[in-house]
Amino acid sequence: MIELLVVIAIIAILAGMLLPALGKAKVKAQQIQCLGNHRQLQLCWLLYVDDHLDDLPANETRWGALTDRAAYVATDRSWLRGNAWADTTETNLRGGVLFAYNGSAAIYKCPGDRSTVRDQGTIPRFRSVSMNIFMNHNPDPSDRRFWHRLGQLPSPAEAFVFIDEHETTIDNANLWINPDEADEKWYDFPATRHHQGGVLSFADGHAENWKWQSPETLRISRTARYEDLAVGLAAPGDSDLRRMNQAAQRPPL
Repeated sequence: MIELLVVIAIIAILAGMLLPALGKAKVKAQQIQCLGNHRQLQLCWLLYVDDHLDDLPANETRWGALTDRAAYVATDRSWLRGNAWADTTETNLRGGVLFAYNGSAAIYKCPGDRSTVRDQGTIPRFRSVSMNIFMNHNPDPSDRRFWHRLGQLPSPAEAFVFIDEHETTIDNANLWINPDEADEKWYDFPATRHHQGGVLSFADGHAENWKWQSPETLRISRTARYEDLAVGLAAPGDSDLRRMNQAAQRPPL
């Protein structure tokens, strides 16, 4: 009996040592898969651009009241349709202009995302990725607030296109970044699922996992509500916000 108890104790100790390592390995595997998804989605974007003589796919959204999250809907001519928070099927992914280049709905979602439709705990959401708002949010070429052609980008390798958005803010097709650089606030928010990091893809085709550094970024990730971010959470001096805004490459006006 004593020997059996010793063996059980040893097994318990070993299990306690092994479980954290298994958890880290799982997160790392999800990060690698998420990077692969972003690369595939970015390739779809580049193939579309090539087929459309350098024009970027639309990233257009119909806006609603700040308090009505379901009212923010990607339009029918965008890279995808609908609202990631409210959609109950993957139909709106399939209806987007990029879906013809890769018929897998799985590439639109991070494997580490456990959020559900309308946060009701029943239907898993179908999307976790959004697009940089400066990438053709308004397809009208006369609107100089947004990029309309790939050739307009000053540095494609440093301009992000897709980003894994935080489950607290994702809804429409794009990740909102305030065009006023002096207004240091978070509105939409990046995901922090991969060891306090998130995945972005860039206009030259590569993808990266960015580890967020600011304690304020991580605090917001844990505590902020959609209502807080909808009106903007001030983050003066937040290095993560500044880094992301720089990578957004807002057009000069």
